[in-house]
Amino acid sequence: MRIPDFFIIGASKCGTTALSRYLDEHPNICFALTKEPHFFSDDFPLQKMDKNLNEYWRRNFSSFDARRHRAIGEGSGTYYISEVAITNILQQNPAARFIYMVRNPVDMVHSWYYHVLFGGGEDVSFEEAWELQPMRSRGQRIPRHVREPRFLQYRALGSLGRRLTFLKERIPAGQLMVIVFDDFISDPKATYEKVLAFLKLPSDGRQDFPQINETKVQRSKLLGSINASMPTWVSGVAHKFRSAIGLRHVPLNFIAALNAKPTKRPLLSKDFRERLSAEFEPEVRLLEQHLDRDLSAWRI
Repeated sequence: MRIPDFFIIGASKCGTTALSRYLDEHPNICFALTKEPHFFSDDFPLQKMDKNLNEYWRRNFSSFDARRHRAIGEGSGTYYISEVAITNILQQNPAARFIYMVRNPVDMVHSWYYHVLFGGGEDVSFEEAWELQPMRSRGQRIPRHVREPRFLQYRALGSLGRRLTFLKERIPAGQLMVIVFDDFISDPKATYEKVLAFLKLPSDGRQDFPQINETKVQRSKLLGSINASMPTWVSGVAHKFRSAIGLRHVPLNFIAALNAKPTKRPLLSKDFRERLSAEFEPEVRLLEQHLDRDLSAWRI
């Protein structure tokens, strides 16, 4: 049993699912069967699926083959906002490498809202959800299908600059790679090759980089309600079944998959977008300082 060599730690809705899929298909990488195990986020206990390292290994890395796999990896969106995950990982593997993906925070939280909405965890518009953050932080007005109320704190989730400060204070120099979403979208191949270089892995010559995890809405609210009401043990059984048959990209939740309809995310109103841009201005400035890069395009 080994601890993974690298972790895609977030941020959510910044391309992490696509990068995870591309790396999972590299012949020299054993990527976690569960895309987001959340194992090291002890402060998010409801998101964790495994009780100990043995369970974590058996569920996620049973396909490891030392003859061909040169790196083991996983990706969990709670790791960038967890207060303990990075420390927990480095205690187990001091040489672990981390990939942190960032995006215009306004677009990131807007996309995250639709992710939560599709899963049945939102019951109001995005503008209303933004206004409800103080109440929800006190445990009020929480939709009944939400397992983790902190996922409704959009301001905290979008604090990408402050979280990068937090990460750089804990991760040794040379073990953290930051990817800007704009670069990933405009030239996924170049970004992918840079990731492989960071992980000290050879290129596999990949040329195809399909869009993954686009915005979705529910075809049926009834099916969405049924899906959101399912007990958590159902997901655990589905994980075990998929692991047993070795089909990595079969949807774990068939109801959600059947009920999903790709859609184009609606634009924010001009006034609300300007308000959010002002709210996240300190985060953008911090990212500019950390990355030594002009991100003025995010202020439009």
